[in-house]
Amino acid sequence: MNICIVNTFFPPHVSGTARAAFLLSNELSKRGHRVVVITSSTSVVPRIDRFNGVTVYRLRSVRYPRLHLLHRAELYCNLLPGNLGTIVDILKKHKIDVVQTYGQFFDLTIIAVAASRMLGIPVVLTIGTRLEHPRARLYDTLFLLADRILIKRVVAHRVDRIVAPDKLMKDYIIKRYCVNKQFIRFIPTGVDINRFDKLEGRPIRKKYCVDDEDPLVLSLGTISNLRNPRSLIKAMPRVLEEFPSSKLLFVGDVYSPEAMHLVKRLGLEDSAIFCGKVEYTMVPSYLGACDVEGHDLESGLGIGLASLEAMAAGKPVLSSARQDNFIDLRLENWKNIVLVRPGHVEDISSALLRLLSDRRLREDIGENARKFIREHFSLDSECRKYEAVYSEIGAESRELDSRTNSHQENSQSWGAL
Repeated sequence: MNICIVNTFFPPHVSGTARAAFLLSNELSKRGHRVVVITSSTSVVPRIDRFNGVTVYRLRSVRYPRLHLLHRAELYCNLLPGNLGTIVDILKKHKIDVVQTYGQFFDLTIIAVAASRMLGIPVVLTIGTRLEHPRARLYDTLFLLADRILIKRVVAHRVDRIVAPDKLMKDYIIKRYCVNKQFIRFIPTGVDINRFDKLEGRPIRKKYCVDDEDPLVLSLGTISNLRNPRSLIKAMPRVLEEFPSSKLLFVGDVYSPEAMHLVKRLGLEDSAIFCGKVEYTMVPSYLGACDVEGHDLESGLGIGLASLEAMAAGKPVLSSARQDNFIDLRLENWKNIVLVRPGHVEDISSALLRLLSDRRLREDIGENARKFIREHFSLDSECRKYEAVYSEIGAESRELDSRTNSHQENSQSWGAL
C-alpha cells in the first residue's frame, strides 16, 4: 500500500505528535508499505530527506510568533503559495492509496485534506490535541467557534475515518464535531518499547548533582497552558519535609513561565530544576535516573506519549487520567499506575510520599506498567490497527468507484437506446 503521512511536526522537531508520526511511518515501512511523509520546514526552499525507506518532504513554511493565544508554542504556517500544488504533485507521483494526517486544526492538515479530496484519495485523521485555551475565556470562545464552524466543516466532515487515542478524545470529537461514532476508531499511541530495555541514569544524576539515594521525581514533557505542573510543584514542600534531599526535574520546552515563577515564590529553587528541551535519545537516561514520573496532573485529559514511555521504562507514573482512559484497556490504580484527582495537591503529595517511602512498591508498579505497555501499546499492535483502518476505507473507496463506473455504463447504455 502507498501511504502518505502528513504532520506539521516531524523529527528533528521534538514533540509527542512528531514522535508518533515518525514511529508509525517507520513501522509501516518495515512492514513493506511504501511511505512518504509531508511536514514543515523553515528553510527557504523545500527539502527532501530519506530514512529507512521513507521519503520525507519538508514544505516551505514560516514560524508563527510565540503568542499567548497559541500557548506560546512553536508552530508553523504552511498556507504559502505553491504548497497545495506541491502536495497534489507528491500524492500523484507516489500513487498514494491513503493519506494519514495528524492534528485537526493545523493548516497543513487543511491543505492535505483539500488535496486528497481533489484526487479522490481516502483520508484518516488522528486527533490527539483539543483546541482549547483553559487560561483565557475569550481565546477559548474563539477556539470553540473555530472548532464548530471551520474545523468541523473543512476537516472533520471531509475525512473518511477519525482516530482517537483515548476515551476523552473520542468524547471530544463526538461533541465538538458531531461525528457519527461509527467513523471513529480507537487506536492508542504506540511506544518504541525496546529503547527502554537498558536504562543508565547515573550520568543524569551526576549532571544535576543528585546523589544515588536522593529521591528524584521526573516531569517529562512540554510545560504550557494546556499542561502546567502547578499542583506537582505545590506538592513538593510537603514532600521535602519528609525527604529534604528530594529533587524535581522538569524535562521539556517551557512555553509558559508560570511554573518557574511558582517555584521561585515557594522557595524551591534548590529542589526544582528546569532542564529545558533535551535530545530525544537522552530520554531513556532521564527515565533511568528517576524514581517517579508525573507530568499532566492538572486537567485529567488523558495520558501522553511521555508518560507511556515512562511506563514502558518500568517507572511508576502519577496521572490525573481516569481508569477507563483507554476504553477497554483498564488502568489499575496502585497496580500499573498511580491515579490522583486532577489538580489535587494533597493527593499528589500523599502519593509521592507513599511511593518514595517504599522501593518495593515502586518496583512492583513499574514492572506491571511495563507489562501493560508491552501487551497493549507496542508499535506492532498500533500498526496493525492502522492497517485495518486503511484496508477498510480502501475497500469502501473501491466499492464506490465500482458503483460509479456501473452507473456511468448504465447511463451510456440507455443513451445508446
